[in-house]
Amino acid sequence: MIDFILILILCAIAWYWWDTSYCNELAFKSCQSHCDATGVQLLDNSVSRQRVWLRRSESGSIQLCRLYNFEYSDDSETRHYGYIVLLGHQVAETRLESQLMH
Repeated sequence: MIDFILILILCAIAWYWWDTSYCNELAFKSCQSHCDATGVQLLDNSVSRQRVWLRRSESGSIQLCRLYNFEYSDDSETRHYGYIVLLGHQVAETRLESQLMH
């Protein structure tokens, strides 16, 4: 019985690692696309995961929600900040600092 529980725990850890890697890549590509569409430059070619929590989706299921921050520039000199929220494997929200101020 202990072997079965250990295998289950290892499978859960492997799934979480794979899912997190997939979401990191999804967040990066979404940020890159959003920055390209708005005419700004994604700096450092990276996003940084800040927080992970459970949240109920519109369909009623509970999913992992992830918050990522990123930096961008609109004039090649000034750094601005934005964020992206993933609910499961869907982009729930993307904001740039200039959009936050309005």
